[in-house]
Amino acid sequence: MTSPPPPGLSPPAGLESFVARVEGGVLPAARDLRPADWPDRDREALRPEDIPYFLGPVLEAARRTNATESLVREAIATAAGRLDGRRDQLITVVMSPGHALAAVHAARGRLHVEPSGPVATWRRMCWLVEIVAHRLSGTDEVGLRALRPLADRLRFLVLSEPLRHRADPAWRPTPGNPRDPLNSVFGESSWHVLTATCAEARRSWEGHLDSYRSRPFLARAPAEGLEAELLLLLFEDPATGREALSTAWRRPTGPIIDARGEPVRLSVPPTAEDMAVRAEVVERHLLPRFRLRWVIRLSSPGGPTARDPWRIVVLLTAAAAVATAVLGTLMSGVGLGPAAGMAAGSYALICAGALRHGSGWAAQWLLRFPAAAAFGLFTLMALPHGWWSSPSAGWKWIVAPAALAVASFGYLTVEVINHGVDGRRALGRAAGVFLTGAVHAFLMSLIVLVGVAGVYADAPSDGPGLLRQLHGSAAFAWQVLTLATCWSLTVGVFSQILWDDRPITASLAHLTWRDGDRS
Repeated sequence: MTSPPPPGLSPPAGLESFVARVEGGVLPAARDLRPADWPDRDREALRPEDIPYFLGPVLEAARRTNATESLVREAIATAAGRLDGRRDQLITVVMSPGHALAAVHAARGRLHVEPSGPVATWRRMCWLVEIVAHRLSGTDEVGLRALRPLADRLRFLVLSEPLRHRADPAWRPTPGNPRDPLNSVFGESSWHVLTATCAEARRSWEGHLDSYRSRPFLARAPAEGLEAELLLLLFEDPATGREALSTAWRRPTGPIIDARGEPVRLSVPPTAEDMAVRAEVVERHLLPRFRLRWVIRLSSPGGPTARDPWRIVVLLTAAAAVATAVLGTLMSGVGLGPAAGMAAGSYALICAGALRHGSGWAAQWLLRFPAAAAFGLFTLMALPHGWWSSPSAGWKWIVAPAALAVASFGYLTVEVINHGVDGRRALGRAAGVFLTGAVHAFLMSLIVLVGVAGVYADAPSDGPGLLRQLHGSAAFAWQVLTLATCWSLTVGVFSQILWDDRPITASLAHLTWRDGDRS
C-alpha cells in the first residue's frame, strides 16, 4: 500500500523496494486511525518547495570541506527547530514516507544539487528522517508523543537501506572518497557512523515492537504486519530470506561482479549486536508465535540458506528411531531396545550440537517439549499398573489418546491465537508445534518405557512386567506407546503454565540478563 503522491510527483526510480518497505508492515493499520482524507492532508502539508527550508542547514553543513559528524549533528538539531509548530509536516513524514520521499526527490532542483540517482535521494531522505526523529525524541506534546514508535521505525528502515544492497555496486561506498553519498551522511568518511546509528535505531524500534500493545499506532496492527516488521529486523530481504541483515561497518572485499557481469553475493558476518537482536526476536516474537520455519532458518550456523549437516543427522537419527520401533514390533526377536537407543542418540546429538553451535541452534528443537514429556511420563509411571497390564479392548484405548491429543492441539491453538495470530495461520502453526511435540513425546516414551519404567514401574504380582510385555505382541506395544505418547504430550503442554509464564516453545532457560523493561 503506497500513499497517493501529489499531482506530478512520484517516487524516484530505483527505490521501489524501499518504498514498499516503508509503506508496508504496520503502517496501513496505523493509518486507519487517521481521518479519511489523510492523503489530501499530506499532499497539502508537505510540498517540494518546503524541503529546502527543512534540509537547508544540513545541506550547508554537508557541503563544507572536512565536514565532521558533530557539525552535521548540530545542523540536524538546528533544522529540527524549524519543525516547531509544524505538526502536519511531522505527521506527514512519519505517516506518508512514500510521499515524503517523492517530495524530496522532486525538490532536488530547488536544493541546487546535481540531478541525482537513488542513492543521493536516499541520503537526503536520511537527513529529513533524522530531523523529524530529533524533533520527536524529546516532545511531550499530546498526539506527537504517540508518533515516536513510527518515527523510530522509519529511521531504522531508511538507515538500513544500504545494508540491504551489499551486492549492488550502486549501493557500495567508494573506497577513498570521503564525500561519496553513502560515506558522507553524517560527515565525511562516516560510513561507520551510519551503521552504528542504524543499529541504535533498530534497537529502539525493536523495543517498541516488544511492547506494541501499549503503543496506540501499533496495537491494532495485524499479525502479518507485525511479523513483516520483525523479519525486516533480521533479513536483508524477508521475501527471499537468503541473507541476514548485518550492521557491520566494514565493507565486503573482493570482486562484486562475476565473469558474466552478474552481482556476486558478498556476505558480511553479523556483529554481536546483530546476534543479540536475532536471539531476542526469536525468543520474544517468533517462538511465541510458532514461526518455526524462520526459527529454523535463523538457527543455521552458516546463515539462513546454509545447509546444516548436524540438523540433518539429528533428523535422520530420530526418523530411524521411529522406523526401528515399527520394525521392532513386527519382527520377532528385535523388540524396542534398538529404537530406544536411537531415540536417546538423537537427544545426545542435540546436546552435542548445542555445545558446538550454541543456544541459537538449540532453539529450533523446542526442548521444553521433551522435558515436559518426561515429566508427564514420570506421573504416568506413578499410576497403578492397570493402564498397561490390562489393556483395553475395542475402541476405548483409541478414544482416550485421541481425546488427549485433541485437548493438546486445542490448547496450542488458543495459545498462538492469544499471541496475536489468527485464522488459518493459527491452525497451521499450532499443527506444526503439535507434531513436533508429538515426535518428542514418542521418542521420550520409547526411552522411558524401555529404559526406565521396567526398573521403577510397579508390576502385577500375577503377570509379566512392562518391559516383557512391550517385547510381546505388536498390538500391545503400540497401544502402550500410543497411550504414553498422548498422555505425556498432554501433561507436558498443560504443565507449561508452571514454567514462569513462558510458552512451551520458549528456549530451555529461565534467566535473560536484560534491562528491566525487556525481561
